[in-house]
This record gives sequence, C-alpha cells and structure tokens, in this order.
Amino acid sequence: MKSQVRYKRVLVTGGAGCIGLQVCHELVSQGFKVHLLDLGEQIARVRSAIPAKVRIFYGSILDHSTIREAMEGCNAVIHLAALLGVKRTEVNRLRCLEVNIDGTKMVLDCAIQYRIKKFIFASSSEVYGEPLQNPIDENAMTQGKSVYAISKLAGEELCKGYAQKYPDFNFVILRFFNAYGPYQPAQFVLPRFILNALRGKPLVINGNGNQVRSYCYASDTARGVVAALQKNSANGHVIDLGNSREPVTINDLAGMVRKIIGNSHLPIKHRRNFKGADRTAHREIRHRYCSGRKAQKLLGFKPTVSLQKGVRAILESASIFEKWESTESPYIIDEMT
Repeated sequence: MKSQVRYKRVLVTGGAGCIGLQVCHELVSQGFKVHLLDLGEQIARVRSAIPAKVRIFYGSILDHSTIREAMEGCNAVIHLAALLGVKRTEVNRLRCLEVNIDGTKMVLDCAIQYRIKKFIFASSSEVYGEPLQNPIDENAMTQGKSVYAISKLAGEELCKGYAQKYPDFNFVILRFFNAYGPYQPAQFVLPRFILNALRGKPLVINGNGNQVRSYCYASDTARGVVAALQKNSANGHVIDLGNSREPVTINDLAGMVRKIIGNSHLPIKHRRNFKGADRTAHREIRHRYCSGRKAQKLLGFKPTVSLQKGVRAILESASIFEKWESTESPYIIDEMT
C-alpha cells in the first residue's frame, strides 16, 4: 500500500548518482512524481537504471534557467548534487566552492521563487573531521579538515539562513555517513576493493587499515532521505544518517571482500605513505561513525541491509564499476577511504 504523500512532486538534484538513483526509486515506489536534474554525462552512465516514470532534466545547478525548468511544478526539493572527493576538491578549491556553495544558493533561490515547502539538504560526516569520541551525535563539534567539509557547512548555514528569512520554508539537513552501493564510481573504497579482488590484484589500503567506519547501503540511505521529506517532526533539524550497527576497520572490510569473492589468499597491501590516495595522511580520519539515535527518533530510521549483503550486491554489479573505472562522476555524495 502506497504512503499518503503531502509533497506530490519532488525535484532531486544529483538524482543520477549512487544515492540519487535510490532516492528516485524510493520516491516513485511511494507515489511521488519525480523530477531528476543532473549533468548529461552522469545521466548517460546510468540511464537504464532511472525509473521510467521519472522526468529527466539535463544541466548544472550553476545555471538558474536549468534549475527553474526542473523545479517547475514541484513543491519539495532533495538537493544531493555536489562536487566531492577530498583530493579532487583540494586541487579545485574554487570549483568546489562554486558548486557546493554558489550552486546550493542558486537552488535555494529558485526554491523560494517557486514557493517550495520542503528542502532536504545532503551534508556529510566530513563536517565533523576527526571526532573527539565515537559514536558521533549531532551535538559533536564540527571541525572539518577539507574545503569540501567547509563547503558543506556553508550549505547547512544557507539552509538555516533562508528558513530564518522565509518562515514558510522548511528544511532538513542530513549528514550522510559512508553511503555505498551499485552505480558508485570505481574510485571509492568498496567498488575498488571488489574490482581488484575480481582481477586477482592486491587490495590496497591507505594507512594501517585500523581506520573505523560504518557503511550504509544506498537504499537504506534513500529510505532515510524520503522519511525526512515526509516527517514534519524533522523540520529544522540536522540529522546524522548512517548505519551505526556495523562499525568495521578497513582491514576487516578488505577481509570480508576477500571472503565473499572466495579468495582468502588475495594479498592486502598497506600504502602507509598514502601515495596516490584521495587523502593525504594528515587529512585521514581515524575513527568516525554515527550513533543513529536521532534518525531513529525523528525518522523511524533503521538500516536493514547488512554490510555483507551490501557487498554482495555491489559484486553483482561489478561490471558497472569496471566500465567507469577511468572516469569520475561529476556529482557524487559519498566518502572515500
């Protein structure tokens, strides 16, 4: 039985990304009309995976006319589009700030123009930097180590500022923790491990591998996003969205991939100098995972996909990652170890 929906037509920016695709599927399954906005090359990569009922718009969040066209007739926005990747944003600082701050402001400006009633903003656990304790909750200090983290904090403040100026404008800020899944670009940790394992190559870990994360499967993340859209109790809140149930070291993650692939003798190589990695050693995060209590309380959110099941699902779509191995998605919401 389909849920009763208040927001009938929803724009998803960055809707052709790993999380965006799952959000579109979740919205369609619950009876929403969906507009998807993303760059043409990203849409082309995943065209066959986009639900048939979704209306597709090609373009950038740095173009007002494109945003207005995509937003026409919508009464809610889920803003996922962003430039990501620590190294990528560090060497393209201005582009990062333009896309993640100026682009977010343009989407917000159009949201006010079209009297959008609810705005979901995708932030990141990167804003916490290296936390003082784990699991993290939303009261933890934000001390991001990268320009990407700063750009996400700026996006959060923009949402709060617009809501302050326009009282009828509702927002929810979701800080994603290590989302993963099919259609995630091959430079990220799990598809990278799986591709190497399938080819009989060493699984390369940056640092000593004792870093701790807790990975959240994209379909679970999408359910949380749509719950935030539907729950009035979430309005005005910052909510950590992740899987707090299975904290795992990167060493153990690599071991799990080897076991699932069926090659327990595959070598694991530690690259302690971080050469060629997305992060430098001084920007690495040692331990970071969320408590999930606020998401459960306000959204009724509980992850359902185990890490082992999620890794198997990625394995089934390994050919997709292989196809993208030499490319980078322009809009990605995720984190790379």
